Amino acid sequence: MINPLLSGKSQHGFTMIEVLIAVLVLAIGLLGVAGVQLVSMQQTVNSNLRSEATIYAQSVAERLRSNGGVTLTASQISALKKQMEADLGSGADLKVTMNGSSTIAEVEITWTERDPFAANNGQATQTLTLDARL
Repeated sequence: MINPLLSGKSQHGFTMIEVLIAVLVLAIGLLGVAGVQLVSMQQTVNSNLRSEATIYAQSVAERLRSNGGVTLTASQISALKKQMEADLGSGADLKVTMNGSSTIAEVEITWTERDPFAANNGQATQTLTLDARL
């Protein structure tokens, strides 16, 4: 059998196997990029939720300071919870605990965010605790 490279004949084009392998490698790469993009978008949303929870906790601390260290009324907490549920989702909760001397308040905000690595149907419960000196 004569080698085509030695006989002066040159090869032209690609074989079908080479094209199929190149398309397969490209498809796997594109699926990887799409997966990374999806996780990135989910973490951006989660970051936004954490920022909003932090703003709510700071707002509650400022309200407590403006009340002179007196705890918020049930109607004020209910109104804040309603706002939080609109921004953080239906699982959002707010707890305000005053210590005995009323100089430090603990503001705890709980919400549910999407986590692709969580075992509970992709949902993870997050808690933010802020200790505020009044």
